[in-house]
Amino acid sequence: MYRFFSNVGNIKFEIFGPVHIALIALLLLGIFLIYFYRDRLREYKHKEKLRYVMGAILLLNMVIYYAGLFATNTFNVYEDLPLHLCFVTNFFMIYVLFKGDKKLYKIVYFFTFIGPLPAVIWTDLKYAFDTCEFWQFVICHHFMILTSIYLLVVLKYKIEAKKMIPAFLIGVTYVSIVTYGNSIFHTNYIMSTSLPDTILEIYPFLKHIPPLIPLYFVGILAFLISYLPAYIINKLDEKEEVSENVLDVNHKVA
Repeated sequence: MYRFFSNVGNIKFEIFGPVHIALIALLLLGIFLIYFYRDRLREYKHKEKLRYVMGAILLLNMVIYYAGLFATNTFNVYEDLPLHLCFVTNFFMIYVLFKGDKKLYKIVYFFTFIGPLPAVIWTDLKYAFDTCEFWQFVICHHFMILTSIYLLVVLKYKIEAKKMIPAFLIGVTYVSIVTYGNSIFHTNYIMSTSLPDTILEIYPFLKHIPPLIPLYFVGILAFLISYLPAYIINKLDEKEEVSENVLDVNHKVA
């Protein structure tokens, strides 16, 4: 149990290995299933209650993770403060899920992709199933993306293109603040000081480029990709609304 919570395992995690590919595949499958069964899920009488369950899972995940670090005396203030973008987004998503705050979600939505999506693709983990860190990562990234998709697709929390601008500015501001803090305290939150060794092994040319350049490039790409699901759902909902209005008119005429 101590090894589990101190995040020292025996099962190595290999980037783009079988476990990594399986996690990506399961995430894509989850997104597909939410989209494919969206009509049934929208008709489910407890669909609103599910967001409370999702919020509880995200919250419990963080509580267990940090409780484990403190219990095993392995918490490191230079590495384990919840300053990474995915961690911060998790806490905001927990609030959105419990409160049903559609206004805040319009901004938070983009961050459920900007941080988690690159982390899902280029996962920086040392061990797999036999550490708390592995499960914390999966819930904090993969599961959070699914909760965001659920709010978008099933509960119809609308995302507007114009919200991309304030979300982008907030993201740039946050990265700038954390980067400045890293320079003062010699930390590496959001990896703005140095990229993980696993990434540098795959892309050795990045050793000669300041970390912020690839971080901003990947972040902007993920930011643009994040609007794609919202755009598709908005268009589908618009078509459905038009079809329903036409049916209503025909019914009244008949």
